[in-house]
Amino acid sequence: MRVTTRKSLRDLRRSRAQVIAVAVTILLGVMIFVATAGAFENLTASYHHTYERLALPTYIATGGDADEVASAADDAGAATTGTRAQYDPPMLIEDTKLLGRVVGMPTGDQPELGAIDVTEGSYLSAGATNEAVVETHAASTFGLSPGDTLQVYAADGWHEVTVVGIAVSAEYIWPARSRQDAVSDPHSFAVVYLPEDTVTGWYGPDNQALVAMPDRLTASSDNEVTRAMDQAGATAIQSWEDMPSQATLNEDLDGFDEMSKAFPALFLTAAGVASYVMLSRRILMERPIIATLMAGGARRGRVLRMYLLQGLMIGTLGGVVGVILGALANGAVTSAYTSGLGIPDTIVENYPWMIASGVIFGVLVGLIGAFFPALAAARTDPAAAMHAAAPLRPPGPWSRLVARLRWLPVPARMALRDVGRSPRRTIATMLGAVLSMVLVLASVGMMTTMVHALETQYDVIDNQDASVAVSGGTDAATLEAVDGVETVEATVAGQVTARADGTGYATVLRGFHRDTAMHTFLLEDGSTTTLPSSGVLAGSGLADVLGVDVGDELTISTDAGDTKVTLQGFLAEPMGTYLYAAEDVARGMLPDSQVATYDVIFADGADRDTMREDITALDGVVAYEDSKALLTTVQQYLGLFWAFIGVMIALGGVLALAVMYVTLAVNVVERTGELATLRAAGVPVRKVAGTISTENVVSTALGLPFGLVLGTIAAAGFLSTFSSDLFTFDLWWSWWVPWLAAAGVLVASALSRIPAARAVRRVDVARVVRERAV
Repeated sequence: MRVTTRKSLRDLRRSRAQVIAVAVTILLGVMIFVATAGAFENLTASYHHTYERLALPTYIATGGDADEVASAADDAGAATTGTRAQYDPPMLIEDTKLLGRVVGMPTGDQPELGAIDVTEGSYLSAGATNEAVVETHAASTFGLSPGDTLQVYAADGWHEVTVVGIAVSAEYIWPARSRQDAVSDPHSFAVVYLPEDTVTGWYGPDNQALVAMPDRLTASSDNEVTRAMDQAGATAIQSWEDMPSQATLNEDLDGFDEMSKAFPALFLTAAGVASYVMLSRRILMERPIIATLMAGGARRGRVLRMYLLQGLMIGTLGGVVGVILGALANGAVTSAYTSGLGIPDTIVENYPWMIASGVIFGVLVGLIGAFFPALAAARTDPAAAMHAAAPLRPPGPWSRLVARLRWLPVPARMALRDVGRSPRRTIATMLGAVLSMVLVLASVGMMTTMVHALETQYDVIDNQDASVAVSGGTDAATLEAVDGVETVEATVAGQVTARADGTGYATVLRGFHRDTAMHTFLLEDGSTTTLPSSGVLAGSGLADVLGVDVGDELTISTDAGDTKVTLQGFLAEPMGTYLYAAEDVARGMLPDSQVATYDVIFADGADRDTMREDITALDGVVAYEDSKALLTTVQQYLGLFWAFIGVMIALGGVLALAVMYVTLAVNVVERTGELATLRAAGVPVRKVAGTISTENVVSTALGLPFGLVLGTIAAAGFLSTFSSDLFTFDLWWSWWVPWLAAAGVLVASALSRIPAARAVRRVDVARVVRERAV
């Protein structure tokens, strides 16, 4: 073994505590990268495998004559086309009334497009008329199994069908009715597959054209096929990427992808800083040794390689162990995600590029952290370096100023002096505090913003407790007579496509009384407004989707035809991008419905389960949705997000402790002579350690303002990755959040007093005095 290699190993062994701290920081960065980047790739592969296996259409076109639209797509170059009937009628499942969805399917054999995976029971038998296959989320929510029955409402009344199977669908990996109803009361939506002839007999002809392109998962909103479908009369063309389930899950994936890059980068940056601090201060202490080596004939390149080797060893250790742990965590994260969301296919793979990248990241961080200290060592002047390891410099202005602060205790003056005496050490400690603040604030900022968004949506904007669909003689007076009901208002809602300058956006139009108590229309400046007498209000996301502004004209397309309206204003709503109009205006744009809808507010203290039972027991009620139960679904959707944020907050504390421990340890090593002198003079260990930890706290405090600014920017940046037409998140936290984060980092810095005291006790006073005498 070469002498320089033995020296590198010996030096690392002598500083094993600092080496472990740096390696652990590298390890955490690499582990998070491998685990999250691998999970992102696995989840993407899992989704795509399901889409390919179950023949998810590239496009679903609604409106016009479905056969003509499909034929036009076929002539324009589509690989496969088909049609189907899909309607959203009321359903009765056991004692629960809801607005569900029926999808027509051929009996006997599955369709060429939009197949389902029957996981329990069997598919629709040939010639069946009253059989049903229930989508797995609905079956789980209502406890359905083959042999059970449910009722579906049609124009001629209720029809009972028998469940013959439970199935997974690529269209409903996440059970969303529409892009705007991505999260809903689980008991208010169910997808049921019925024989095609049964559906068309009850509700009408096929109303959707299904289209697969030669490369199924390649979609564009503007190509020959989509133009042909539009010209054939389709009013809404939805690509696979814009389907409610995929769009909702993709929001989560996009944020996951961004965080899989940003958070590891913070850890690896901190590791590079810690490595730089450790090696630069060691080289300063080893100047006489370096000078001796160079005076003995060692070339500068050899000295450079010797210290680079130490960084390489630390980086390789952290990178390799991080890759191993990340690979193990990759499978766990992927499986937890797919299990939590009920994704049918789980693909777990550790990709070679990911493993190689993790090791390379670790090695590069070690080398980069060691490069500048190693370069400084290689440029050492042997003659000058043969003198004292740390040449004394005359006191600067800061030291002279601190010396005059005689009202401060001596340990405090020493700590303040040392902050200015070693700028590199101070800046390193400040940078550690900044990185810790960025990690903690980014994590906490996303968490508090999500919580605030949910509170704003469900406590401020959506005031209704439930929505009730009724038919027949049931009216508002009937609902008001139910014990516990306080307010009832007639509302209207329907699927529409908003168009502007040739671009369309599928959404939901909701109509309310102009003086409604059911909905608060919150403007972007924080004030509120009321519904206009004409025109519509829209969620702020519509501005980016359609490129429109207040005062522009929109074309609203429905089955009833096209209506031109003026966009009267944008609303600041965290969940979804809806259109809102006065009830009479909305009814004029939407097709007639046999079902009326009412929003209901309960009296204080009303039991929600009892209210569901009492209202759904009314003869005319055909569907019921508990608006506040949406929170349960949202929490499920964000479950892994909360877990990820919790881990990041905890790791932020680890990052702070690791960086501060390294700078503290180097501080002690660098000042061994000074500490030994203090000990020899009778200064207690407690005061000596207090001086060092006070310096750490002061340096940390100097970095906090920068950390607050950068942490706020990082939090806003991460939130932007989750914002779209489905979710709009603007950074929000209580005034005390930044101060609490700053206090936490300061506490972590103050804890450096414990290892400082141990390090001071380990100083060999006699040996240091002898060396200084020599």
